Amino acid sequence: MRESHLRLLALDGGGVRGLSTLQILKQLMDTIDPESPPKPCDYFDMIGGTSTGGLIAIMLGRLRMTVDECIDRYVSLSDRIFQKQRHRVTIKGQVQGRFDSGELERAIKEILTRQGYAEDALLKDAEDAKCKVFVCATSSETGHTVRLTSYRSPRGREQLFRSTKIWEAGRATSAASSFFDPITIGDFGQTFSDGATGANNPVYEVWNEAQDLWPSGSLEDKVKCLVSIGTGVPSLKPFKDNLLSIGHSLLSIATETEKTAEQFSRDKSRLDDMRRYYRFNVSRGLEDIGLEDSKRKSAIIAATDRYIESQAVFKQIKACADVLSERACKS
Repeated sequence: MRESHLRLLALDGGGVRGLSTLQILKQLMDTIDPESPPKPCDYFDMIGGTSTGGLIAIMLGRLRMTVDECIDRYVSLSDRIFQKQRHRVTIKGQVQGRFDSGELERAIKEILTRQGYAEDALLKDAEDAKCKVFVCATSSETGHTVRLTSYRSPRGREQLFRSTKIWEAGRATSAASSFFDPITIGDFGQTFSDGATGANNPVYEVWNEAQDLWPSGSLEDKVKCLVSIGTGVPSLKPFKDNLLSIGHSLLSIATETEKTAEQFSRDKSRLDDMRRYYRFNVSRGLEDIGLEDSKRKSAIIAATDRYIESQAVFKQIKACADVLSERACKS
């Protein structure tokens, strides 16, 4: 891998709307090679994601799926985990996740076995793995974003790196503040809640992690292409939740995602100017689809296809595919 041609991928959180992320990524891979679309893990040196984006990062990067395989597994997982709602408050008055965390765990393990992995396979990957993967989770103790990695990270926690299982990482990044319960992992019993409460758009996390991993010289000079994919511009209405504070909290996370995208574009305007940074996010049609609304898959696909087919986005995807292909020829 040539450090002067790094390719990085950041994937936002967004519940079932992660299907939009995958549809955009599918178009990008199809544009690179319509006859035989490549796997993202063969084109990106690092994939980082939060919540929904974290699960997708694991499937594409750590489990090395094609985008089509990932869409199939992701749709099945969404249908399964967002099926039965639970009461939000237990008999003892404790707030619990709206959906069954055990079902999410079982669904992730089933994906692992279908791909030929053991249920308890570690997130830790082979040292020579070309695609580095991480997911964002939030430490319940400190409120800080923690990156659970498939590789030894200079700033990472060694005991978490050595012991975190793939399904645990998936649960940790998916423990959305109103959807799933927190999870405790690692030798010292660290508890994690949703990654989205800290970095729903993980583009800065990807950038900072790349700086740590490839520290020599300027990262801006080394990045050939950074792709950031969202799950749709949010509505300005709070998300529905029978605990009002959580509904407003989810709204704040969604709007923060776009602020982060705007801030990054300003901070790294040189990358933008040199056509090395690409942000894709459906601007219309997904704002009223709930993060858990798995029955509206056709609406998600329709809105995403309309976005992709617009002239400006079509040209942007073509330009991005050209940049990614260019490095493939030189590697």
